[in-house]
Amino acid sequence: MHVDDAQVLDTQVVDTQVVDTAAPSNAAPQFVLHIVGVDHVVVLADDVRATCSEIAEQSGAPLKRVKEGDRGVQGFHRWGSVILEVVERRLVAPNDSATTASYWGLVVVVDQIDEVATHLGPDVIGAPKPAVQPGRRIATVRSGAGLGVPLALMSR
Repeated sequence: MHVDDAQVLDTQVVDTQVVDTAAPSNAAPQFVLHIVGVDHVVVLADDVRATCSEIAEQSGAPLKRVKEGDRGVQGFHRWGSVILEVVERRLVAPNDSATTASYWGLVVVVDQIDEVATHLGPDVIGAPKPAVQPGRRIATVRSGAGLGVPLALMSR
């Protein structure tokens, strides 16, 4: 079974807005970032299969898919519309000395990804590019933005 074929749980997405309030009153209209949901959360693990087994046991969310390739091993679980992606730590953070699985990144779904990227600019976010999911695009916020956790924005 593919992760997209998993049972969808009843979830509610709350529309979140990030508003730039530092603009002077005579400035252009405020920028509003509409976050319409969470696409996926990324967890780093040394042993993807063992971590996925523990996630399934503790949460009841079965492992939906394992992907092996040049990018290592990845495991996927699903809770409603949110995917939990478990990735081999050595591929993403080879110098990380952690011995337990840890949260690593977050991907949120936004409206108007091109407008967001234009507003934030190339010093803050990469240009939107095709995502793995057909018809969708993704843009990664640069580490220099100082968020502390890797963040990407994805189109609907």
